[in-house]
Amino acid sequence: MNLDDELRALGRSVVVPPADSGLTDAVLQRVADLPVRKRLRDRWRVFLAGLLVVVAGVVLTPPVRAQVAEWLRIGGVQAQPVGTPPTGTPSVPAVSPGMSLKGAARVAGFTPALPKQLGTPMGVQASDGFVATSWSGVRLEQFRSGISPTYLKQYYSGLQYVEEVSGYWFETPHQLVLVNQQVVRIAGPTLVWERDGVTFRLEGVGRERAVELAGGTS
Repeated sequence: MNLDDELRALGRSVVVPPADSGLTDAVLQRVADLPVRKRLRDRWRVFLAGLLVVVAGVVLTPPVRAQVAEWLRIGGVQAQPVGTPPTGTPSVPAVSPGMSLKGAARVAGFTPALPKQLGTPMGVQASDGFVATSWSGVRLEQFRSGISPTYLKQYYSGLQYVEEVSGYWFETPHQLVLVNQQVVRIAGPTLVWERDGVTFRLEGVGRERAVELAGGTS
């Protein structure tokens, strides 16, 4: 399945939350005052009322961000809900040593940001627009948020909005696909956020610790 097919499938999976019971009447009252031709008035009133109710339901019904994330991108990550959890045990791959941070910046085309509390990473690797770093049991990846997603995260449940970093916490193990290379692995709980056109993936710690590290990443 290509990306276009995946996006169409995502669109069909979107569930619009119900609007407030009094919202329809309020919208119809507003639409009644529009300057439309008499013979089309009733038809347009129904159409516009339905459209505005749908929009208002999406905008006003909490938790908005968690539902939007089901079919919209999170920076360079595409979040896709699936019907079953992955099989297998998640792991946090260590990044091989051998590259300096300056070398990684030169290869990636940008200076990587690091969590201050973790100090110098034990492993650093980079490619064009992409840097991976790791510490003992902790992995941080950062990459430019391009037109096409770098990763596809197929999650079963547990997607939560994290206000502190305007990101999302994937609470449960999920399948992680590196789109360009079709590399697949099972990832554990992960925090994903975007800043200044760069997407970050942090895994290997709990939510509270992940938010703390993300807030100190510079």
